Amino acid sequence: MDTLFFLIISIGLAFGIGCLGRTRKIGFGIAFGLSLLNVIIGLIAVLCSKKIDKA
Repeated sequence: MDTLFFLIISIGLAFGIGCLGRTRKIGFGIAFGLSLLNVIIGLIAVLCSKKIDKA
């Protein structure tokens, strides 16, 4: 039961980081995939990538 709880939490965090990646050049898919492997590495990758210019 605890394993399922932590799995749901980790997928939720990875989805949140993927949503952050949508506004960056890294994109949702790569940010989500990296976050599934390791949440901290995914977050660092998203924060280090450049934002998409909307101009």
